[in-house]
Amino acid sequence: MMKTLDRVGRFLSTMVFQNIAGLIALGMLRVLFGSNGWWPLPALNGLITPMTQYLIPILFGYTGGKMIGNHRGGVIAAFVIIGLVAGNPSEYTMILPAMIIGPTMGFIIKKTDKWLVSRIPLGLELLYYSTIAGLIGVFFVLMAYYYISPAFVQGLHVIVTGSGKLVSSGYLWLIALVIEPAKILFFNNVINHGILEPLGINQTKEFGKSIFFLLETNPGPGFGLLMAYFIRSIGKEKGNARSAVAIQLIGGIHEVYFPYALRKPLLILPLILGGMAGDFVFSVLHAGLVATPSPGSILTQLLLAPKGMHISVLLGFSASACVSFFGSIYVLSRAVTESNDSKDNNKMPVKQQIQSITEKKPVKLEQKVIFACDAGMGSSAMGAALLRKKLKQADLHFVVDNCSVDDLSDDADIVISHIHLTERAKASAPHARHFSINSFLDQAFYEELVVCLKQELGSSFHEETTVLVDMTVFTPEHIMIQLDAIDKWEAISQVGEILIRTGHVEEEFIQEMHLREQMLSTYIGNGIAIPHGMDGDSKHILKSGIAIAQYPEGIDFGDGDIAYLLIAVVGHHSEKLELVSHIALMIDNVEFVNQLIQAKNRKEIYSLVCNSFAEMDRIR
Repeated sequence: MMKTLDRVGRFLSTMVFQNIAGLIALGMLRVLFGSNGWWPLPALNGLITPMTQYLIPILFGYTGGKMIGNHRGGVIAAFVIIGLVAGNPSEYTMILPAMIIGPTMGFIIKKTDKWLVSRIPLGLELLYYSTIAGLIGVFFVLMAYYYISPAFVQGLHVIVTGSGKLVSSGYLWLIALVIEPAKILFFNNVINHGILEPLGINQTKEFGKSIFFLLETNPGPGFGLLMAYFIRSIGKEKGNARSAVAIQLIGGIHEVYFPYALRKPLLILPLILGGMAGDFVFSVLHAGLVATPSPGSILTQLLLAPKGMHISVLLGFSASACVSFFGSIYVLSRAVTESNDSKDNNKMPVKQQIQSITEKKPVKLEQKVIFACDAGMGSSAMGAALLRKKLKQADLHFVVDNCSVDDLSDDADIVISHIHLTERAKASAPHARHFSINSFLDQAFYEELVVCLKQELGSSFHEETTVLVDMTVFTPEHIMIQLDAIDKWEAISQVGEILIRTGHVEEEFIQEMHLREQMLSTYIGNGIAIPHGMDGDSKHILKSGIAIAQYPEGIDFGDGDIAYLLIAVVGHHSEKLELVSHIALMIDNVEFVNQLIQAKNRKEIYSLVCNSFAEMDRIR
């Protein structure tokens, strides 16, 4: 049950994250030109009101629909949201309903498309998919206008009335009992973007500001805890704490203080008390912001505070920081020394982690390192930037990226995550090598990781697998695995987009691939299709290249032919002929083709193809 709630909350927070720039822009309009802004312009209410009433719900609906049902799901979701908003006789903003209707419409479109796959006559795919999606949109927009919208208005009335009573009761500060512990367990984004932010948007519509935007994003409790650690620490730990203070307060990445709190569970008490103190001051002074300050920086809080509200925001921040600071100092002074505390660390040293992992899986030249955090935006982005810098200094050219721990792909070679997220990371990317970290600011971790990897890899850093012609023709970036598509036309577009992204063809080439497929199927047997253009010397081909797309569920190419691999080869004259001849010999081997179809990551396919080409060249 908790896992399901966690996934739902994470989905909702992702929806908000993707639209956060629009929310902040709307908030800045209110701060500058709204009725309580610095330069009030009543005429601009004609701009702010429709944005709040229509634009934001439509954005949320489209995003939720697209996340599940791709672009068509997003379009129909946005269409239905119009009916939802137009049927709303109240002043409530339909943000919360849009966050439900959007994904629901995406799910309906996805399931409908899947049901239609084997039932559409050849050549009528576009007509069927678009027409039926349109009919679904018409049905649900009428339902939304006449029935769904009034039902949601009644539900919103209960929620808004209840939250308003909580605010007016004077006991809103007790909510820190839930928020602060949940934050350090990495539920911060779920609470803020999945719950508090929609409530805040509705409250802002009525009052021009909302205290809900301050409850989770207040950097005060974390700032007080980190300052206590900074004063009590020595050596490198003091430097790490100093960096964490700046990143948390100015950068707004609250995740940096979570590991410090988790080291000593008693520190949750000062955090809760600090959160209560700040929320109490916010309530007494009727503080509020016009939009969510994401990231939760003191600068974004001040930027989104209405005119005359900055002192109230600063006093609430200061109260929470002071209470958290003195409480943390007290806890740390009664605890063991910082040097002894490191003995309780659950994380093995980097060198031991590498030795433990390489006993099961030998270290080879890695190409992709992923930092994973809960939301995939804050602390992981910071960690990726730090490691990227260290690797560059060591002349190691790895691809370093970051993402959510639940969005890890199987082509990751190394995954680095917080120790409390490592199990989730392993479940998402079981074939990667995983390293745990207590703090993404731990400079010693990065230094030791780079040194240990370089020692373990040795000369293999300079021994690349045989490549095709040159490094631009075929690389791991030319491969996509575990894809799905509603039909062969979408699959052909997907493999064409690989060629576009890697600089081999122009966008118009996809149309040529579709035209060629209409003339005659490019399925050639052994579970493989080789889509190509009308003309081998097309003006839309920029340079030679190979793209491979893997479809574990298979793509129907008609007449019972199911393709599990799409291999696109482009080039001019003799270059293309040479590549095609190699591909033809390679895919004639059924056992080899099955290895490609069953490969679990891009690196495995890349090695198989490159070794096959190298063997052919050796024989010749």
